[in-house]
Amino acid sequence: MRKVDLSMILPDMRLGKSIYHYNQLLLTAGINNISRFSDSLLKLGITSIYVEDEISTDIEITDAISDVTRLKCKDALQNAINRFRVQGSFDMCSISEATSSLIDEILLRPDVLICLNDIATTDDSTLVHSINTTVFSLLIGQQLKLSPIELKALAEGTILHDIGKTLVDPKILYKNGILNTDEFEIVKQHTIAGYELLKTNPLLTELSRIISLQHHERLDGSGYPYGLTANEIHPFAKIVAIADMFDALTAERCYRKSLTNYQAYQILAHESTIKLDAPLLGQFLKNIAIYPNGTLVNLSDGSRGIIKIQNPGLPFNPIVMVLNTIDDKDVRLYDLDLSSTFNITIQDSNT
Repeated sequence: MRKVDLSMILPDMRLGKSIYHYNQLLLTAGINNISRFSDSLLKLGITSIYVEDEISTDIEITDAISDVTRLKCKDALQNAINRFRVQGSFDMCSISEATSSLIDEILLRPDVLICLNDIATTDDSTLVHSINTTVFSLLIGQQLKLSPIELKALAEGTILHDIGKTLVDPKILYKNGILNTDEFEIVKQHTIAGYELLKTNPLLTELSRIISLQHHERLDGSGYPYGLTANEIHPFAKIVAIADMFDALTAERCYRKSLTNYQAYQILAHESTIKLDAPLLGQFLKNIAIYPNGTLVNLSDGSRGIIKIQNPGLPFNPIVMVLNTIDDKDVRLYDLDLSSTFNITIQDSNT
């Protein structure tokens, strides 16, 4: 399986991963002739999908959690949002159950290298972002050997970290373009609004609530809402700041395409010099594939290929399936292990 841009779909490709809109199944994995759905997918804000074809049949793309658990978390979060909009409160029971499932699955796979990004439509991007951010935060928490109680507080706070956005005007929140100064000031208030909202639920601890308030604070005081500096920011908020930024950078946005994992890594690495916690970023990168399996890459010797297998502990040196083009079709040449080939490196990636 591999991830490709919709513009690169070929007749021999089959859908590799089912696509959902909220929790409604749109397209089932395995279907053929995918290009007939391209226009409809683009209207939903989807520009790339996972496919299977002849050259990617033995490429495994791993995720930390199952589709069943992802759907369970989406349901729980959407129900919480819907209830808040109608009743002004939300039920923590389904959120608690969903986050417990998340934690259980992540603890079962402590060494997983995540190669998969969930495909989100424009409408459910907030749900997908909240779940992805929770998964990434828990991976950091696991590396830090947080206790079960701490992991639970981290998960519940992270999955609800953007709950304050339910109070922001959707026209501003989903604006097709860069926000102006006034609009950005409005969006920034989602941190305080979310914290105050979460304070109304007695089942949430302050450990969970503080994440909503502080996840946009930065070590150098340049964040919001209060411009806190390093020692003033809660460790959980420092964790979520990294997870939140990584997912935001690698997700499709209405005003820009997603960045690659490597591009996002470069930005986070730069930010870790002054804004983000560098040791926490180091823990995060232990579970993230810089060049995910199935990614098209260009190599320094002029050849190109697809990432096939990760080399544990060597995120910049995976095994690459080198390709050639014959009669407008990609064919396999050989596998190249970059961990033992020091004169060839990855120059850039395409997905």
